[in-house]
Amino acid sequence: MGHKNKENKKKGNRRLVLCFDGTGNKYRADESDTNVVKIYEMLDRKDENQFHYYQPGIGTFTTGSSGSALGFLGRMKARFETALDQAIGTSFEYHVSKGYEFLMRYYKPGDHIYVFGFSRGAYTARFLAEMINSVGLLSKGNEEMIRFAFATFSECLKAKGDIEKENEKKEYSTSFKSAFCRPDVKVYFLGLFDCVNSVGQFEIPFKRSSYRNISKPAALHIRHAVSIHERRLKFKPSLFLHDPDDPIDFKEVWFAGNHCDVGGGLEYEHDKQQHLLSDTPLAWMVDEIIALDDDPEAKLSMNLSSIEQHGHLRAGHKRLMQTNKNPSQCHQVTINARRPHDFLAFGRGAAWIATIAWWILEVLPIFTRLELESGEWVPRYWPPNFGASRDLPEDAVIHPSVQAMHRANIISEMPKLGGDEPPILQDPFRLIRAFLPWNMKKPSGIDLLRKTMKTKTTESHGAHSWMWGE
Repeated sequence: MGHKNKENKKKGNRRLVLCFDGTGNKYRADESDTNVVKIYEMLDRKDENQFHYYQPGIGTFTTGSSGSALGFLGRMKARFETALDQAIGTSFEYHVSKGYEFLMRYYKPGDHIYVFGFSRGAYTARFLAEMINSVGLLSKGNEEMIRFAFATFSECLKAKGDIEKENEKKEYSTSFKSAFCRPDVKVYFLGLFDCVNSVGQFEIPFKRSSYRNISKPAALHIRHAVSIHERRLKFKPSLFLHDPDDPIDFKEVWFAGNHCDVGGGLEYEHDKQQHLLSDTPLAWMVDEIIALDDDPEAKLSMNLSSIEQHGHLRAGHKRLMQTNKNPSQCHQVTINARRPHDFLAFGRGAAWIATIAWWILEVLPIFTRLELESGEWVPRYWPPNFGASRDLPEDAVIHPSVQAMHRANIISEMPKLGGDEPPILQDPFRLIRAFLPWNMKKPSGIDLLRKTMKTKTTESHGAHSWMWGE
């Protein structure tokens, strides 16, 4: 009996690590690898009790076919599908399902699950964690049921804000979890680099409720590195609704730079350049992983020599902190390398044709984004984004490196907290939007009551309310 208990304990001392790369990102074997790839490289893959899964980003491959086996028309079709996938994330369900399938195959009771992601890969990681928390983890051998588990959780998200429908979907997901899934499975660590929700099935043009879901944390430990200087409409951050009284170990920290300055994926711009702006959030994430001490058996096994190879991350940051107003040539290269990129500005990291393409999306009042207005997160598609900066909550945690960059004149000003006032101009498409097919539904008794009372559904946590209006 004692031998059996010892064997079970050994089986439970395992870590399952999943890494989801960003949109269009895959392994490149140089400095342009994302922080997700760099973390994967640091993992100790010789540890028999640690299992690893890496997934290239959305838009890097087409599902269900091999490129070498395709004819001319097939290759053209694959290129179109890849471009469309990069634009709106058409393969999102496939990416989530494959990560879910990995966990189905390898998970055993007592295992600790780590999930990392960048960009849409971060949203994939987050969606997966929330899906497991909501509908559970299917038993091995039930792969055909994955699509139903995905659909069940997706419907729960889409029902947010409609109390009657939301309760109905929650009841169904609870029944689904009880009937098919393993109990008490939860992600141990969720590490995200600039999570964005830019997925086609959750973005309906002119529909304000497309972004109404702001989820609560669904892991025991959560670390989210967020970009301060990203301005593009399609890269608005997907933040967490965190209750300060919740015992979950949660940190959402804001870093200087645009989307790729936080998650990686950029090349060196100078011959003497040795560091990237994305090195700072990477070093922060690695430090946070190593610092976990609540469960010795959950400790992630990492390759010490690989971490030492990335020791330049901290060294580069120290040199930045010591930079004075009259830097040497070496320090000047460091300063230039630390300047945030801006893909909406010509010559700031993107090709001119890409910058023009991004600006087309900025001026079209089509897709919904969340704006922080008078302490409330409000879904808006009017007025257009016009390259507006991100809104930072009043209680946003700013990484110390941002202040250091400001002192070194690398960035001109510290970020503004608290958002803005509501727009003065009224939505000119309001009447048109009301008659779009997906907005025309028969109102329920609850809907009629809300309109009569002229109320809005809100959740209040911390310094802000999160609102999805009628």
